[in-house]
Amino acid sequence: MLKMIATFSITKVNLCFLSQTMISIAHFEITRNGEKTKIFSQESSVCPICGGPLKVHGTCIRKVRQGEHTHQIHLRVMECRHCGKTHRELPEGLVPYKRHDLNSLCEIAEATETQHTCETSTWLRIRFWLAWFLWYAQNVLDGLITAGQMSATFSPGHSLRPRTASFVRLVVNSGNWEQHRSAMTRKDIPSILVSS
Repeated sequence: MLKMIATFSITKVNLCFLSQTMISIAHFEITRNGEKTKIFSQESSVCPICGGPLKVHGTCIRKVRQGEHTHQIHLRVMECRHCGKTHRELPEGLVPYKRHDLNSLCEIAEATETQHTCETSTWLRIRFWLAWFLWYAQNVLDGLITAGQMSATFSPGHSLRPRTASFVRLVVNSGNWEQHRSAMTRKDIPSILVSS
């Protein structure tokens, strides 16, 4: 069995170079009209790149699986009035670049080999990704605490669902989301973290 051990220290973080395209929101309103589900933030968000005010720029459609059903969710796209960068509002419960919602991912990951209802390769891939993500997110948290950008009292929770939800929000809103499959096997370290 291979065990990964990593030690990280912080270097200067330059927020101008973050490639964030999402803002994770916890407080939102949901409206449904037939097959359409629209999400409206009830939070006052600022641009994660420059801190400028945001305005509604448009919407985009996101397909997400919740159990056996696939839903289309209309998300707002926000544009910064200062730097012009656009960001999608991603409601809590959705995981960036994943087809399944957070509850489905956790349900699949918690299932045993004889309990899961998806293909075995999907079950294994989701379990592997979730284990990698929790490891990665813990390192992002440690880096933010060391840099003084996060309180050392932050607690993501202990059970899988609340811990994953807290970590998704933290990683997205800190601009450290890795969207490519190769992120799990990369040799280079994310911009906020450097090996010591």
